[in-house]
Amino acid sequence: MYFELTAPDKLSFEMAYWDAQIIGLDPHVLSALTFNVGTGSIEKVSKIRDKHNLIESYVSDYEPTGYTGR
Repeated sequence: MYFELTAPDKLSFEMAYWDAQIIGLDPHVLSALTFNVGTGSIEKVSKIRDKHNLIESYVSDYEPTGYTGR
């Protein structure tokens, strides 16, 4: 699964990003308040999302690659 998570404020973002790193989700920053993770552990993502009041701004079974098939 691929998740993009958006925090309501900078402190929540930093704490959630740190937690994601600590539990091994390998997050990548997309913007000031958004980061993404690609993982098979929905439980870990849900725990961070709920703990830090994050919004799932994008969820997919696959990471977007930009490939359109044309």
